[in-house]
Amino acid sequence: MILCPICLHEFAWTEDELYERTPAGQYQPLSLEHVTGPRREDLLRAAHVRCPAPVSDPGLEHHLPYTYVRHGRPLVIGLVGGPETGKTHLLASMIGAIEQGGLRPYGLTTDAVDIERHAEYVNSYVRPLLVERVALNRTTHRATAEPVDALLVNDGRHTTAVAFFDIAGELLRSATHEATRFVPAIGGLLFVIDAATKSARMGDESFRAVLDRLPKTGGRLDIPAAIAVTKSDAVRFQAPVDNWLYAEPDGLDPAAVLRESRDVYAYLHRRGAQAWLSPYDKCRRCTLHFVSATGAAAAEGRYRRGVRPRRVLEPLISLFAMTGVLRGYPEVGI
Repeated sequence: MILCPICLHEFAWTEDELYERTPAGQYQPLSLEHVTGPRREDLLRAAHVRCPAPVSDPGLEHHLPYTYVRHGRPLVIGLVGGPETGKTHLLASMIGAIEQGGLRPYGLTTDAVDIERHAEYVNSYVRPLLVERVALNRTTHRATAEPVDALLVNDGRHTTAVAFFDIAGELLRSATHEATRFVPAIGGLLFVIDAATKSARMGDESFRAVLDRLPKTGGRLDIPAAIAVTKSDAVRFQAPVDNWLYAEPDGLDPAAVLRESRDVYAYLHRRGAQAWLSPYDKCRRCTLHFVSATGAAAAEGRYRRGVRPRRVLEPLISLFAMTGVLRGYPEVGI
């Protein structure tokens, strides 16, 4: 059974009813009845499965890539944070680091779930940020929730489809908005905090919207979480940020993850930002990280001195370890 991350409908699927996307973006039936060998595998790579959930509006009918459902239950990672926290830049830098082999030291390789849409994401977000040095626009509102990007992550024996959702912070505050229906399907949470924010004492409404909506056992969430204090370059000369931001990652060392988590916790607590620590209070396993998606602030919409991401994969690696995507490492989380 597959849980659709868009509408939360659980369904069984077969290869008997496949679809292909036309150049116009429409879906039409795909028949592989007489297709065999490499040609069949190539067509399956681009095939889609229609979610059978009934919809009141034909415009809400949706399809999932075949490669998304063929490897079992996907891991849905939700990026949570207000509209100015830098979620879009952080995810673009993460995908860029993955494209450059950033997961290789951990024995992980990746492929696109949907080759065409992954290319669109790279060309629309990753390349403009990392190559053209252009500041990205904030996340736009969507009528329905769809993954921003999705990857097949392989550790040599197992393959997991990982989908990333980056929904505008304003929409996450509304539990009834169509674009938040993916929330109960989340398997990992990445909370994003602006290190330089001036409104830290009240926390983030989107944090509360997600944490209050997810089911808890014994008063706490079983869904693993990571807190990324992004834009840390803005406070890079403050202790303990300076000790971590420019430290070279050295594999997944649980002791180092614990030390950094404690330092981030102390940093936020010292600034009177206890409300931002709600994921740590409500999730059974949580890690905290200093990161910088760009290395500096943009000036007039551009990064004239280049984009130099720092430690952007550390939160993701921790989530992979806590969700079982990354095997063979001691458990992390506090």
